[in-house]
Amino acid sequence: MAQPALSPILRGALDAFHENGFRGTTVREISQRAGVTMPTLYYYHGNKEGIFTALLECATKDVLSRAYAARDEGGDKPEVRLPYVVESILLGTLVDPRMVALEPDIRFLSAPNRDRFERVRTGIERLLLGIVREGRRRGLFTVADPVLTTRALLDMCDAIPGWYVECPPKPHAVAQKYGAIALNAVGYRADT
Repeated sequence: MAQPALSPILRGALDAFHENGFRGTTVREISQRAGVTMPTLYYYHGNKEGIFTALLECATKDVLSRAYAARDEGGDKPEVRLPYVVESILLGTLVDPRMVALEPDIRFLSAPNRDRFERVRTGIERLLLGIVREGRRRGLFTVADPVLTTRALLDMCDAIPGWYVECPPKPHAVAQKYGAIALNAVGYRADT
């Protein structure tokens, strides 16, 4: 799984934001890392917040499109769809954990930019929640609270940058294990 294609500006910004955070990164530093002039940077993204928002949207839209593809690949079986979608989310994160590690800095964005990011994030949550509810409706999942369980699964996936960078096992093996954990979390009953 390849990282989404980033422009030179966004590649330079990813490095700078990851090292220094949103507040500690300057537009000049991004332009130097990207090898572009500051007016070019401003032309394409308006300001530092525009660059940060574009970077977050690139990461989340890629994960969302992969999650929809994984859902479709699972056919009409929630017990197949759920681990596929969790694995796709996780593999998207593992391509470059630095992208997910930037998410806490969304609190520094203006409300309209936070909302743009949250809309994509909500799409991922709705997709996963729909699968969990369908599995429960069919009697395959015994989960008592689909909403909280879905949020816990997403938090589980989001937490991986905290440990993965320092001891990276094979991404596909980790993704498959997380898919199995997701089925356990929803109380999947294979015997029904």
